[in-house]
Amino acid sequence: MSPASVLSTTLLLLALGLVEGCRNVTSLSQQLDLLLAEYEREAAPAQPAVVHLTFEPRHAAITADSSVHMLADMLMTWSDPRIQWNASEWGCGSLVAAADRLWVPDVELLNGAGGGAAPALSARVSSAGAVSLVLRFDAAVPVPVDLAGWPSDQQTAVFKFGSRTHPIDELELEIDQTTTAVIFETGSWELERVTGQLTSQDERHVAAWWAVLRRRAAAHDAASGAVLAAAALMLLSAALLPPLVRAPLCACASFTAALWLVSALLRLPSSSTTPTAVSVFCALCVVGGAGGVCAALVARVARCKSQPPRLLRTLASTLSTLCRLTPIEDTCLTAEVGAWAALAQLLDYALLAVLLLAVFVAVCVYL
Repeated sequence: MSPASVLSTTLLLLALGLVEGCRNVTSLSQQLDLLLAEYEREAAPAQPAVVHLTFEPRHAAITADSSVHMLADMLMTWSDPRIQWNASEWGCGSLVAAADRLWVPDVELLNGAGGGAAPALSARVSSAGAVSLVLRFDAAVPVPVDLAGWPSDQQTAVFKFGSRTHPIDELELEIDQTTTAVIFETGSWELERVTGQLTSQDERHVAAWWAVLRRRAAAHDAASGAVLAAAALMLLSAALLPPLVRAPLCACASFTAALWLVSALLRLPSSSTTPTAVSVFCALCVVGGAGGVCAALVARVARCKSQPPRLLRTLASTLSTLCRLTPIEDTCLTAEVGAWAALAQLLDYALLAVLLLAVFVAVCVYL
């Protein structure tokens, strides 16, 4: 037999021996009882005790009362030299002990609105004195809802963990890398990222994690874009029509935007911010109504019977060299005085420029 085979066989036998030792529950229990006979679970293993925290989120969603509901695991690890043993003599390098027999740091969720952590029943202890314990949290924290980006908005919630009784000189917290091994992505929210940062508050360490959630509303986003495009196209088409036939199409654009607003407001939760999409569609409603008013104003100016003031005639003569002020056919038919018809055409150009600029700004703001 080669030396490599002898070495591998020896290692395998040693591993099997350790496994058999770990399976002897009765012997391990007796040895653990002897080890913990004089153990003081109320006293910390060191001064200060250093606890490493690893935050493992499982699921997150925003509830109807503007709170983030989080299912997560908090892995706490620390060193306790009082519970070391010889792994060769015991035949086991680690074991599971009841958490109520060991010193456990009182780390809890500081800003939880309800639920909190389930009590840990057991902890993993290694022969070197390393202790690890998992707390399972089912809690909710309030979040300031920002709907500016709705229906593709992101919301951020802060989860703060720490001790309410031990100051920094008694308990030090360290943040390890956040893991997201298993995340249940269901519902209308998706967990984007989780970042942790260690801070201090009232002379105590506070481990804070920021959870960023993104709304899943692809259908609402597509519908909003389609309605916006339809309303904008109707307003652009109305701008190409004569003033006397422009009002119905402007009214149709305003009505389309108003229907979207009614349906959107029924789905929006309470918030201190207004979604950009809602502001844009409100602007389209106003622009559509203003388009109809401007068309009526142009037609009314063209019907004036008296001669226009000299200043307006001079303005019309000056601008006629820069743009075409020949009245359109329907304006000529209703005009009482030709000068007013030309001034009505000039007014129509100015008002259309303002309205089209408003539509362009609204579309750019949404995009």
